[in-house]
Amino acid sequence: MDKAPYLMGIDEAGRGPVLGPLVAAGVVLSKDVCDKIKIVGVKDSKKLSVKKRAMFFDMIEHEAEWYFIDVRWPDEIDSYVKNGGLNELEGEMFGRIISSYNGIADVYVDSPLEPNKFLSKLTTLVGKDININCSFKADDIYPVVSCASVLAKVVRDGIIDELKCIHGDFGSGYPSDKKTIAYLSSSKELPFFARRSWKTLKQLELI
Repeated sequence: MDKAPYLMGIDEAGRGPVLGPLVAAGVVLSKDVCDKIKIVGVKDSKKLSVKKRAMFFDMIEHEAEWYFIDVRWPDEIDSYVKNGGLNELEGEMFGRIISSYNGIADVYVDSPLEPNKFLSKLTTLVGKDININCSFKADDIYPVVSCASVLAKVVRDGIIDELKCIHGDFGSGYPSDKKTIAYLSSSKELPFFARRSWKTLKQLELI
């Protein structure tokens, strides 16, 4: 049973791409706002159109008691991948978000690995006196996590658009995107926003 007057949702965007940052977002909403968010149709950002994500982003920003965005670039991502794995970085990011909030909230997290293991990791980072709920597909289950998903996705997409204005159109940045592969293959040198720890670059013989 929920004990706190507010709910915090945490999710990320950009875990898999070979290009661009990893963005995590945390948002705190009242229970009444969560009910309203659910009624208007906020859900996992991947299931929303660009237009709806932008609309919901403005709504969430207006209704939120608090929110926090954490952006990590490929140099740091690569360091974590080589020394412990991406889950370690995500745990550190989520822990930072939880610790940054000064109020009391029950926390709901979209878990990147077996939920009990990730819960143990977060508890070690932030302490046992915070009620944390980790689950797979939390962005589909809990409206407050759906809101965090929207925040993370919209912020990351904005960063990607800025990078494209400067460096050209590299597609989605995912290894499965032919435009992304063509961009990397034709690059004279790897851009700073390329994740050198991804096997994609080795397969293309770029590192």
